Amino acid sequence: MNLSGKEPINSNQRFNKIEYLDQNIGKYNGFLLGSSRMGHFPIEYVNKHAGERKSFYNLNMFSAVPEDYLKTLKYLKKSGHPIEEVIIGIDIFPLFNPPDVNRPAFRHHPNITGKSRFEYLLDYLFQTSFFYLFTEAGYYFGEEPIIYQHDYTTGRYYPHRSIKSIQENPGLYWANQLAQADTKITSLQNNSQKINPKQKEDLERLLAWLDEQEINYKVFIQPTHPKEQALYSAEKELLINDLKQYEIIRIKRIQKILQYNTNFYDLMHYKPVVAKAIIDYLYE
Repeated sequence: MNLSGKEPINSNQRFNKIEYLDQNIGKYNGFLLGSSRMGHFPIEYVNKHAGERKSFYNLNMFSAVPEDYLKTLKYLKKSGHPIEEVIIGIDIFPLFNPPDVNRPAFRHHPNITGKSRFEYLLDYLFQTSFFYLFTEAGYYFGEEPIIYQHDYTTGRYYPHRSIKSIQENPGLYWANQLAQADTKITSLQNNSQKINPKQKEDLERLLAWLDEQEINYKVFIQPTHPKEQALYSAEKELLINDLKQYEIIRIKRIQKILQYNTNFYDLMHYKPVVAKAIIDYLYE
C-alpha cells in the first residue's frame, strides 16, 4: 500500500526490467547493455539508426559488469527473446574496482539466479541498508527529491536529483562535482591500478558467447569526462590490445562535446547529446 500517494522509487532495475521483459517476449530484438552510463540513450534514436526491423530495449544496470550482461543475455535467449543485435558500453573503472553487486538493490531477478521469489524477497527485506530506507522514507513522506527513476517500457534512466541540483545552482553543483573528482584522482593515483583478472576473463567470455550465438554486437569503450579520462588511458589501450581478436570500438571525433560540463548530468553520466553522438559513430 502506498500511503504517500507518490510514484514509487524503482529500487532494483535488474529485477524490474526482467519482470517487464518476461511479459513482453518477442517485442524486442536488440538490447543496450552497460552500467547506468548507458541509461540516457534515446531508444527511438537507436532504432532509427539500427534499421527498420530493429526494436531495442535499454538494459542498463547500476554498477553492471560483463558477468551481469552474460547472465542476462543467456536468460533472455532461453526465454525466447529473438536477440539479433546488442550494443555494449564497457566501463573501465569497474574492471579495476569491481562493485559489490550482492547488495539487495543490485541483485538479479530470481529467474536468472535460480532462487525462489521468497528467498529473493527475504534477502531484500533483511539486507537493505538503513541509509537506503531513510532515503526512501524521506522521499515518500517528506520533501526529499526522488534520486532516480526508470521508464521500464524503454529501460531509460532519469537522474532526477542531479537534474534538479543543476537547475537550482549549476555553478555550485559543478564546483562540488569537480572537487570530488580531484579527491578521487588523488586517491587513485596513490594506488597501483591493475585490471581485475576475473573482469577481463568475464569480458572475454561474454564476447566469445556472442560470437558462438552469431549475435551481431557493437562493443565500445565508454567515453568519459576529461577529469576521468587521464586516469585510465594507458590501461584502456592495454585492454583493447589484449582483446584484439574482438572488435572493441574506440569512440572518436566526439572529444569536443565531452569538454563541456553542460553535456553531463554528473562526472559519470553523460546526457543524450553524447549518447546520440556515440550512436552516430557506431552506425556511420
